[in-house]
Amino acid sequence: VERVAPQPTRAERLERLASALDAMAASGLTGGHVMDANGDSLDLFAELDAAGRLPLRLRVAPWCQPGTDADGVRELIALQGRGGDLWRVAGVKLFMDGTIDNGTAWLERPDCHGESTHAFWPEPEAYTEIIGALHRAGVATATHAIGDAAVRHVLDSVEKARATGGDPAVRHRVEHIETVPDDTLRRFAELGVIASMQPTHCCDFTRADHTDNWSRRLGEERAGRAWRCRDLVDSGATVVLGSDWPIAPFPPLGVLAGAVHRRPSRDLAQPPHGPEQALTALEALRGLTTGPAHAAGEERHSGSLALGHRADLTVLAADPLTTPAADLPDVPVLLTTVDGRVTHRAQGL
Repeated sequence: VERVAPQPTRAERLERLASALDAMAASGLTGGHVMDANGDSLDLFAELDAAGRLPLRLRVAPWCQPGTDADGVRELIALQGRGGDLWRVAGVKLFMDGTIDNGTAWLERPDCHGESTHAFWPEPEAYTEIIGALHRAGVATATHAIGDAAVRHVLDSVEKARATGGDPAVRHRVEHIETVPDDTLRRFAELGVIASMQPTHCCDFTRADHTDNWSRRLGEERAGRAWRCRDLVDSGATVVLGSDWPIAPFPPLGVLAGAVHRRPSRDLAQPPHGPEQALTALEALRGLTTGPAHAAGEERHSGSLALGHRADLTVLAADPLTTPAADLPDVPVLLTTVDGRVTHRAQGL
């Protein structure tokens, strides 16, 4: 289909990108972590930035796929730091597994269909070696790891990498962490690995009664430890929250709400999935502000309102700490600024 479908021109793609980013600014976002650098996306970011049309501060992590050799790793390291005023390459994205829903996650035990038994990397030790090389080069990593075996292997790899030297300040993180046992969960704080969670995945793609595909594949025991945001926070881990757009909607107030109520956004009358894992409004807000700044190693000049910090600001029409979670997605965003420049202003303001 892609071979015969009409392809947009570069100018059309540039405008579509600008429109998507403008919509994100209007939702209150001042920045984002871009989990790929595919095609000519870096050139598009550069063009928008040079024209003063980039409304978000973007941190880009290109992919490292299985089969990447030493030269490929060196290329990824050399790419670090490329950027402009509001975007830069910082970090590398890797995948340790697929998804539970389609049987491609990596689990300690097979799912009910006998699937999700293998890593995305045919040789997981090759992944471990690359994590070590990137760590020693001072490059942060973000690894997609959904199943318990995948998360465990990422943590093992980071632990080995830290033991080989390198800058201890380099911050690695795991994306998704949909189901993990206690002994794996405790290691996030011990190793200083960031836990990157997407509450709306739990809210909108699973059900409290475990009749959804995700839960039925896992069985009651593993489905009962879904998206353990509360346990990770209580263990001392840094938990950051995101949307995983375009898999789920990007508006941050919806993500904030989901972390607090854990109910389907389309029907808030439904019971929450794992209410014991809900975060407080303050914890959720930290997950969207100070947490991401820490994950990026930018907490000294980003993530909070403080003298000398960046003027990346969002003005809301209501207090997100006292507004009922169910009402948060509808709170108007009055103003968004990035580096002191207004990127969104509500009508009439």
